[in-house]
Amino acid sequence: MCGRFTYKFTWQEIHDHLAGFVEVLKKEAGPGVADAPPRYNIAPTQPIIVFRREGGTVQAELMRWGLVPEWVKDPKDFPLIVNARSETLKEKASFRNPLKNKRCIIPASGYYEWLRRPDGSKTPHYITNRDDSPMLFAGLWSTWMGPDGEEVDTATIITVPANPELAEIHDRSPALLSGDDISKWLDTASVNADKAHAILKPVPPGTTKQFAVSPRVNSARNEGEDLIVPVFDSARPKPPVEASPSGSKPPKKSQLDLF
Repeated sequence: MCGRFTYKFTWQEIHDHLAGFVEVLKKEAGPGVADAPPRYNIAPTQPIIVFRREGGTVQAELMRWGLVPEWVKDPKDFPLIVNARSETLKEKASFRNPLKNKRCIIPASGYYEWLRRPDGSKTPHYITNRDDSPMLFAGLWSTWMGPDGEEVDTATIITVPANPELAEIHDRSPALLSGDDISKWLDTASVNADKAHAILKPVPPGTTKQFAVSPRVNSARNEGEDLIVPVFDSARPKPPVEASPSGSKPPKKSQLDLF
């Protein structure tokens, strides 16, 4: 699953990145998006930036993380859908309609997963693209309407089975979009649910880099760039060290609730 992630790009950076793949991208952002500050510990129920297609253009706006289907009577009595498993999108009532016409992209810098130890303890790891480019999570969104006319836009991150490299930490990972799949996922008018579903696949090994980080990330109250600083993880195997020639020394290695 994906229960925490980061976003540290400026609006211009994320807009320029997406503009290379989405021709109908709207230059203006919704309220709170263009001036969104860096965030290093985004948690469920908090507002997140979401790109969706609306009226022929793709625009960015804030939504609450945790999908609430439109048919739910009271969101307080409904389980929070932070992640949606790709294998169940065409089966479950919460996902069938959004997969057809309410697909979205959630931009991120990286995300956290927790490696479970034999003794039951967990070590947080940070996962990001190897080239430090934006991660684009495939997502679904929905608008919940209350009895008094209030409307709340909510979204969920789709997950797929982790590739062998990431499976060493956790068996699931967010569905990441790249290349032509970005515009196809957003094009609910021309790309049907079956074709969109076929896009959702694990990323190839070598796409990401991952490392242990401070347990301070365990609390959603903690925030700051120090949360993604690598720490030494003695429980994970070390890579082999190549022998140096002629006995020479090896070189030195350089959140607000929307309800």
